[in-house]
Amino acid sequence: MKRVLFYAILIVTGLVGCTEDKTNTVTESQLNQMRSTSMEFMKELKGILINEIQQSGVLSAVAVCSDTAQLLTNNFGIQRGVFVKRVSFNNRNEDNFPDEYEKQILNKFLEMHKNSKLTETSENIEIIFEDELKYLRYLKPIFIQAECLNCHGSETDIQQETKKLIAEKYPNDKAINYKLGDLRGAVSVKKVIE
Repeated sequence: MKRVLFYAILIVTGLVGCTEDKTNTVTESQLNQMRSTSMEFMKELKGILINEIQQSGVLSAVAVCSDTAQLLTNNFGIQRGVFVKRVSFNNRNEDNFPDEYEKQILNKFLEMHKNSKLTETSENIEIIFEDELKYLRYLKPIFIQAECLNCHGSETDIQQETKKLIAEKYPNDKAINYKLGDLRGAVSVKKVIE
């Protein structure tokens, strides 16, 4: 049904915009590429964090998140020719605060979540002009899962030593008091296109 809706929107967009520049329409191939990149990134990052929790515990995972995750994010983006990051209004790492475009989409996701319309399949993709360049911008929501509560949950969910380490590494942390299923933020992928 969602695929049918997607094609219907593409057809209507094509009919309405017959006189418009077709190069500003997102293709299914572009959507699939950005979706795949986002999913690969989150799978790789989650795998590293889960492995670290299982092997060495939550404290070690906090260290991985603050150091290794940023390096992984940079390397992942370089290897695939994209800019990728996790963004949130309640960011832990100051580098993960959203830019103006990401703020708009996060607000859209928050409204959808409030109205129980945001799902695991929700996403946003557009072609945007910024600083005289054309970008493909893609955001996919991140939801709080059970393992996330070890570091992002309530005061009772987070162990005392974990709280202390987070406070040392992130003195301006805003990423706590989440509940299972809450919207944590989004994966943001940005790619320059011709």
